[in-house]
Amino acid sequence: MQIMPKMDLVLRKIADASLADKERVVIKVLKTCNLNRYILFDTTYDENGIRSDKHRHVYVFPNLIVNEGDFIWLYTKQGAYHAHDNKSGTKTHNLYMNLKTTIWNNSGDKAYLLHYDDWNSVSYSDN
Repeated sequence: MQIMPKMDLVLRKIADASLADKERVVIKVLKTCNLNRYILFDTTYDENGIRSDKHRHVYVFPNLIVNEGDFIWLYTKQGAYHAHDNKSGTKTHNLYMNLKTTIWNNSGDKAYLLHYDDWNSVSYSDN
């Protein structure tokens, strides 16, 4: 029995880790969707090398429609969104976390992709 994915996106790999100009997370689009309900984050380690529950780098995806078969390359470096056509008729969407340093630099580093349906937020005010 085949288990169908619950999300419209799937993480494929962390590519070119620790290379400032190339480091990225590669994501495949399984079904046409809007990215605005996705978040990507990484894990970190404590001083003893044990994975902690602290998440240092969180990326909230923009309001962007992507099509089935497309790819998303989420770069760690600074940059502005652009896309290019692939020979297969799909697109690769280049997005940027806009960080000044690499983050995928330890064996065992993990990227997590989260889809959410609802959220609640509150802003701080001095009043």
